Amino acid sequence: MNAAMKILKINGLSLLALPLLLVATFCKLLAKAFEKITIFLAIGFFALVLIVLLTSGLTPKNLLQFLAVIVGVVAVFGVSILVFSWILSAISGVMIVIWNAIISLFDSLYEICYNRYLSLFTSCEADYRILSINGKKVPNAIACIFFTILKGLSWLITMLVSLSYVVAGIFSVGLVILTLISENSTLKHDFGMNLIQYTQHCQLHSILFGIFLYLVIVGIIIVGVMALASEWYEWGQELRMTSNEISKKVTDLVKSDLKMATGSSEEVAGNLNYLKKLEEHLDSLEPLSAQVTSVLDQKDNPLLRSYWGIYMRNLNPLVDECSDKKSIDIRRFKQLIPQIQMLDKQRDDVQKLVKKLASELEKPSGVAVFFSGCDTLDKLEKRYKNLCKAYHPDIAEGDTETFQKMQSEYQSLKASLSTPVKSKKA
Repeated sequence: MNAAMKILKINGLSLLALPLLLVATFCKLLAKAFEKITIFLAIGFFALVLIVLLTSGLTPKNLLQFLAVIVGVVAVFGVSILVFSWILSAISGVMIVIWNAIISLFDSLYEICYNRYLSLFTSCEADYRILSINGKKVPNAIACIFFTILKGLSWLITMLVSLSYVVAGIFSVGLVILTLISENSTLKHDFGMNLIQYTQHCQLHSILFGIFLYLVIVGIIIVGVMALASEWYEWGQELRMTSNEISKKVTDLVKSDLKMATGSSEEVAGNLNYLKKLEEHLDSLEPLSAQVTSVLDQKDNPLLRSYWGIYMRNLNPLVDECSDKKSIDIRRFKQLIPQIQMLDKQRDDVQKLVKKLASELEKPSGVAVFFSGCDTLDKLEKRYKNLCKAYHPDIAEGDTETFQKMQSEYQSLKASLSTPVKSKKA
């Protein structure tokens, strides 16, 4: 009966955790996509120009006209990009703030949903470990089917974002193959000939024009997919980052010296506080890294890995650009100020989560299997009596091995809770 209730609880909580995992993943993918917004704006504009050309009925009659169309598209595209860049530079500060706010919104939603998901998953995992203590892995996996699906989905998401480039490459190759097969089938149905036979009956300029349009349309899709893949890949690396990789990156980064080398003395002096703020982040990097790796070594937490990855991914290029090995202009440095200001929040997110996880690890219940949540002697004794009724060898459904493990954990936890906490000397 006790096992049946645990199975029901695990499946129920897993059903609640599934949508949270999906929403969290969706929000994070959107946040990553917005970080590549300039690429998508360029792609969108190019697609708009292409649609206008196609809807206008423009079809080159010869090779020169075809080349003229290409030159015209490139010229319009180039001028538009220059105008857009000029407008963007004029309002860059406001745009950066707005865009960072949008990204922060999706990151916040990701944090909320992923935190709730981790909480439910941890609860399910603790109960599942109790069920599986007798080694009945396959029956338990089938009985807790929704928890099995949840674990599989979580693993699949991590693997897919870690292999984003591979997935994007497969998608790109598949897109080319499928579009060519589709076009070949259409020609066979409409004209009774395949793609190669059809091209033999067409004039050269028409063939070139068709190839050009095909490459542009498919190219736009592939560039967009690869841009997304680059961001999602970084997220995957964050989720799978090891403690050794964290330490190595920090060691390399703290060796940097910062300097603003060009610009008037007044302007440089007026922005030195932001440079000092960046130096403060470097100074606090090693102790913060030690705290992160200490927590992750004791208990893996994908959310902490993600937060740390975001912080390091933003800190690294800022330090590199402001390094004394380069001569950063004051005007360029001013453009980096909003990003430097964002570092404070990102570091705070890491510190708060580290503190929360470290606090949980310090609790005796943080390592408990049978007595999770028993942080007082009264709770411990009550849970012990209930577990004895379920696992004691003298009852019909009891199990000696399980009871011995439960008894060992009970004695250890009882000793821990009975020992008075000594006050630390200043």
